[in-house]
Amino acid sequence: MIISMILYALCKLYLVLNIYQQSHYQFKLYLKHFVYNLVFYDLFPCIVLILGMLQNEFIIVLICSIYLCLFSVFYLIARVKLKFTKRMIRVIFLSVLYLGIGFIPYVGIYLLLFLEFSLLPVLCIERGIAYLLNRPYIRKAQEKLKSYGGNKIAITGSFGKTSTKVLLNQALGLFYSSTATPKSYNTELGISRFINSIPDLNIYENIILEFGASHKKDISKLKEIGNPDVCFVTGIGYMHVETFGSIEAIIAEKMSLLEGCRTAVLNYDCEYIRNYPIDFNIHIISYGLNYGTYQAKNINNQEFDFYKEDMLLAHFKTNLVGKHQLLNLTGVLAYAYELGCDLTVLERGVLSFITEKNRLEVKKMSTYTLLDDSFNSNYQGFIEALNILKNHPNKRILLTPGMVELGKYKKELFSSLIEYMVSHTDIIILIGYYQTNGLYRKLKSYNKEVYLVRNFMEGYHLFLTLTEVYRDSMLLIENDVPDLYRVGLI
Repeated sequence: MIISMILYALCKLYLVLNIYQQSHYQFKLYLKHFVYNLVFYDLFPCIVLILGMLQNEFIIVLICSIYLCLFSVFYLIARVKLKFTKRMIRVIFLSVLYLGIGFIPYVGIYLLLFLEFSLLPVLCIERGIAYLLNRPYIRKAQEKLKSYGGNKIAITGSFGKTSTKVLLNQALGLFYSSTATPKSYNTELGISRFINSIPDLNIYENIILEFGASHKKDISKLKEIGNPDVCFVTGIGYMHVETFGSIEAIIAEKMSLLEGCRTAVLNYDCEYIRNYPIDFNIHIISYGLNYGTYQAKNINNQEFDFYKEDMLLAHFKTNLVGKHQLLNLTGVLAYAYELGCDLTVLERGVLSFITEKNRLEVKKMSTYTLLDDSFNSNYQGFIEALNILKNHPNKRILLTPGMVELGKYKKELFSSLIEYMVSHTDIIILIGYYQTNGLYRKLKSYNKEVYLVRNFMEGYHLFLTLTEVYRDSMLLIENDVPDLYRVGLI
């Protein structure tokens, strides 16, 4: 019996720590997952606990064996695998050390059955250790940025910040030495890691930092590392509204980046940004497709005219897909123009600009076209991707797990999103029985051809079956909800 429970605990430990890592080591998201999954994770353990009191060891071994099989299946279908970082190795060491206490009679081996809750003291201790270890590392980055003599540029927003960062780095690289945080290194530790990896910051004239904010005060913490000279706010929406509580809190957090900067580059197509009152002295560069001093007009697929107010400045051809990518590029061009960059050089350079992979990336396959937007996680990007899908001449197929973290605005946004999904697609494949069940029922009420699958691979195999009938179709992969939001195996 003891051996079977130890095996059960070790297998469950992997899954528990994987969820903890996916929740960015935040207790609230971590606990929310396990409370929502209480039946899947803890129904049988409760039975084991009761039977254990009755000394029925055979049933205990049987149930633990069943759960070992279930957890193994969970591992095989997990979209995100556990990354064995230094921090995670430390958590594992402390967890295994702590689990040994479970064999002490006054604690009891049944502590192992409810591992996700039993480990809370360990996770609290580890957070304290991580804080003590990380502070010197962060302070080192602060000191390096204090002595940096170049231009510090920070980019934040609910959407568009990573794409804008990549485009800005390419544009500035045509005229200056420039570097930017890689991938989504947009936290205190991620930015510090990037800064500390550069022996001499002063070899660059521009350093571009992506500022992520999913909680209140996140921006102020990031500004403490290196208060920027220039800031971009690319857009404000409902991402992370669950952790912020309201759209007003999100607006206040994102716009707090402006304080202390000499220049702000703002997306005026976003009404939250356009209407935000700024009561301090700062140079504003506004841009948009419909609002702002700088605008992209006469858009024709991947071409547009670049205007400052009513004056035509240049005509650009790009390889970028989607109007929101052209919007991001417009902000970059506006800033570059104000710096005095040669628009003729930019016209040639923009032709080679690329964005991050898996963000509205078009891939031509043998029998179909793939529109990969799996790294997108915001409502506005979802709508733009659907607009591109709509223009495909043949069958239009959407594969998605939907949206998360919309909080109290979920019902309102979903009703709008459903209208787009119905009118812009022919076939919809929804991933996750639990999380998309309501969306599935609503789409069926429109007599839509819609399928419900357990995971991404099952949905993709279904699509490949459909392509045998509908050749030259387009598949839009939209969003990639991590296992943190899954309930059990569904």
